[in-house]
Amino acid sequence: MKSDIYRFRFRTGEVVIDHNRCVQCTNYACLKADSLFGTGVLRIRHGRPVLTTTLDDAKRLCNECLTCELYCQAYGNGGARILLDQFAD
Repeated sequence: MKSDIYRFRFRTGEVVIDHNRCVQCTNYACLKADSLFGTGVLRIRHGRPVLTTTLDDAKRLCNECLTCELYCQAYGNGGARILLDQFAD
């Protein structure tokens, strides 16, 4: 299977989404979390979560609630991960 990784930065880290997992997701928990706790920077396009804004604006707009990963892991298909700069190699 071809790697289909989607990434975007925010102030203190990076969101990494494996779109291969998203295609089989039935509830898009990451988007639900973003709409409840975040700033609505995510939307679904062609069955995959993508930004509603530019990569540069995402750095400023994302409120770093980190719930997109938490909800994806708990209720979704496990495709979203957050890498925080302080823990990066």
